[in-house]
Amino acid sequence: MPIDDQKYQQVIEHMEAVSAATRQSGGETVAKRALLDMYCAADPSISAIKSRIYPVIASDGDLNVTSEWVIAPNSQAGKRLLYIHGGSWMAGSPATHRSITSRLAELTGCEVLAIAYRLAPEFPFPNGLNDCIASYKWLLENERTDQKKAEKIYVSGDSAGGNLSLSLVLALQKEGIQLPNAVAAISPATSLDFASPTVHTNKAIDPIINADLLPLVVENYTQGADVSDPLVSPSKGDLSQLPPTLLQTGEREVLLGDSIIFADAAKEQGSEVEVDLWPDMPHVFQGFAPFLPEADLALEKISEFLLAH
Repeated sequence: MPIDDQKYQQVIEHMEAVSAATRQSGGETVAKRALLDMYCAADPSISAIKSRIYPVIASDGDLNVTSEWVIAPNSQAGKRLLYIHGGSWMAGSPATHRSITSRLAELTGCEVLAIAYRLAPEFPFPNGLNDCIASYKWLLENERTDQKKAEKIYVSGDSAGGNLSLSLVLALQKEGIQLPNAVAAISPATSLDFASPTVHTNKAIDPIINADLLPLVVENYTQGADVSDPLVSPSKGDLSQLPPTLLQTGEREVLLGDSIIFADAAKEQGSEVEVDLWPDMPHVFQGFAPFLPEADLALEKISEFLLAH
């Protein structure tokens, strides 16, 4: 039972309205982007943040990734969090996810770098992932001002950004690059064949994701790339040497099974992955903090996990 049922119902109704408008638009790119910009707009309190926003270009020499620093009053130099937003790999931005990034900055004391990676269909896989890799390398080596370089570095992301967060770790392993101290993936898509049973069992109760459109979303992102590629479907990769990883997912979403599939595969290969399931909660409910009490509690759990490593 949700802590505050009235607020919960308001969030669900808002999600259903966004989903209905998306179906009505036919999932057209411009419309989907505009609608997902409204994803977290269930109440005015959600857009009120304490963190300051600073524009920055994260560059590894070959790629320039437009990004923003999200800096809370208690942010500490040298303590970094790379945040990768969701939006079906085709929508969203650092601005749409400030309800999450600003509160993670406050709760962790991290300097948060939120990146505007390239989006499909104009820039399909692996363009967005390459931007994540470039941004992570930049974050390791570069100061926000004239302060010290990264001492602790974390990665987090939601939905498609959760997918990219996990794929990023596998790509870093492949290149022999220093891994993050910990990773927190929110409602990640981990297996893009969407073979999880919850795609079907939760289809009628997920208020935002239309399970019937998932194949189109994947084709939009992959455009011919093999969905069994671990950098596309990280649950199919070598998960034997993961950094401490938390997967946080609502039990009302079709992607619930993706977290379980990834965690089971990782544990079979010897890595410890924690799955944090939230009864009744929908996809990326964390974005409705501080309006939704469960969202606040969930972000506190993520921050505690990251700081423990």
